[in-house]
Amino acid sequence: MLWAEVGVILLAFASELLAPGLLTSAMRPLWKVGVRIGRRPKIAWAVAFTLPLALRLLSWPVNKFPAPTVQDEFSFLLMADTFASGRVTNPTHPMWIHFETMHVLQRPTYASMYPVMQGLFLALGQRVAHATWLGVWLSVILMCGSFYWAFRAWMPAVWSLAGASLAAVRLGMFSYWMNSYCGGAPAAIGGALVLGALPRVLRCHRIRDALLLATGMAVLANSRPYEGFFYCLPVTVLLLAWIFGGYGLCRWFGFNVKPAGSLLHIVSRLIAPVLIVLLPVALAMMYYFWRVTGDPLKMPYVVSAEQYSITPLFVWQNLRAAPHYNNETLQYFYTHWNIKRPSEFGRFARYWCFYIGPCLTLPLAMVWTAWKDRKMRFFLLLCSFSVLALAIEWWGFPQYAAPMTAALYAVILQGLRHVRAAVAQLGKHFRWRGIVALVPAAIVLMIGVRFAMPALSIVPMPTWPTMWAAGGHGSSGRLRVESALANRPGKHLVLVQYIDHNNDESIVDEWVYNRADIDNSAIVWAHALDEGQNEKLIQYFKDRRIWICSSKDSKLVPLN
Repeated sequence: MLWAEVGVILLAFASELLAPGLLTSAMRPLWKVGVRIGRRPKIAWAVAFTLPLALRLLSWPVNKFPAPTVQDEFSFLLMADTFASGRVTNPTHPMWIHFETMHVLQRPTYASMYPVMQGLFLALGQRVAHATWLGVWLSVILMCGSFYWAFRAWMPAVWSLAGASLAAVRLGMFSYWMNSYCGGAPAAIGGALVLGALPRVLRCHRIRDALLLATGMAVLANSRPYEGFFYCLPVTVLLLAWIFGGYGLCRWFGFNVKPAGSLLHIVSRLIAPVLIVLLPVALAMMYYFWRVTGDPLKMPYVVSAEQYSITPLFVWQNLRAAPHYNNETLQYFYTHWNIKRPSEFGRFARYWCFYIGPCLTLPLAMVWTAWKDRKMRFFLLLCSFSVLALAIEWWGFPQYAAPMTAALYAVILQGLRHVRAAVAQLGKHFRWRGIVALVPAAIVLMIGVRFAMPALSIVPMPTWPTMWAAGGHGSSGRLRVESALANRPGKHLVLVQYIDHNNDESIVDEWVYNRADIDNSAIVWAHALDEGQNEKLIQYFKDRRIWICSSKDSKLVPLN
């Protein structure tokens, strides 16, 4: 997909060389429609919210309901199942030693190790529509709507709509943010709320804007707390500067500042609304931590790291001593696969491929004009703090950078505006005026390429999670076995054997994940351990049909 995008850009550029004005003529109707919609705020709002819905329906012929295959997905699905069942967490199962798996706590309770925001969206889809993936869809819809709202505080309506549309296309059609259960959109929503609320707070002093600012911070704390903290640092500094009269600093970053006023005014318009949101959220988080880990100040992620992981959080830390593992799969994952940290270049190349790619590199290259554009300064400040947070982490996947998505897209939009302004200054006789239309034309063409691939019997490689138009995760042996057992009567227990547990692909394609209520699940997945442990498990589930299955060939062998 990366080379396909490069080819599309070269094709668009060549067409402009051979037929100047062709791209401009092709994109002019789209731009006119955007201008007409942008002039009608209510319609623009409706389009921003419904566009990801429409685009995902449009892509339905090549993208059906996604099936979970990656470890993180199963962990989030466990959380969703727990919340949808009306529970905060689950008791440790008597046979928990067979159910130990990546990114899931078994002790002191049975729960996901991740923050709750993605699980809440999934639980909403499961509870309301009995379709967990609809929670993913809802999160992406809210993300695009929040992007439009955030950009309206910084730029004209048509460009705000363009930013929401860009998010809908790049993140809401083929990317794993829409087509998996791993998340990304909730943290992007939090980042957009903070980005859009801050200038409104400084300019208008409205209570609702302070409430939205605090809501964005709360969403970040419950989706990407570490990266969200770095993202909110410059926001907090600017708010403090505004409170103490540092209006010059705020104006240098492009804010239209209204004086803070009296202490009572600041408390009633900013501090009190922020506390009204953040204090209950903090108490709720502490309650959740206490129920899951037994400690109101210890996150499930930290407990999981203490029990299983030897990998540090930051690049300057050393590997920890390996604990005792109850199965070889866990041992290999945490002591071999999980410590293979990619290079800095490899990690940021992954971020570039997902968020920017060849199509958006041109407007991003206009960053050199940043210090002439005061608005750009704040966007770059947010992105710089986020990049710093990402640079010192041990691991790095695109969803880690989700809080900065709106700020990054704001930089890209401002870059496009600078390109358009520079071309306009060159006059009507400039030969390559169509370069302004190069980016939107390439994006539209890439959508066509992605749709054409299945028709041409070309299967996009499963490049998850690097490309926005990747081909998914690939096949899953677990899904095939689950489908086969679903057609058989009764309940089942599957003992999974990892014949080649030292193979990286088999480690990533973990099979042993279960629902929140294990005993009442139609299919229970368990690690095959030694003969004595297996016999205890079989006796516990003696009313079930017992199977043993190899993850290598997905072959089911009955044991009773």
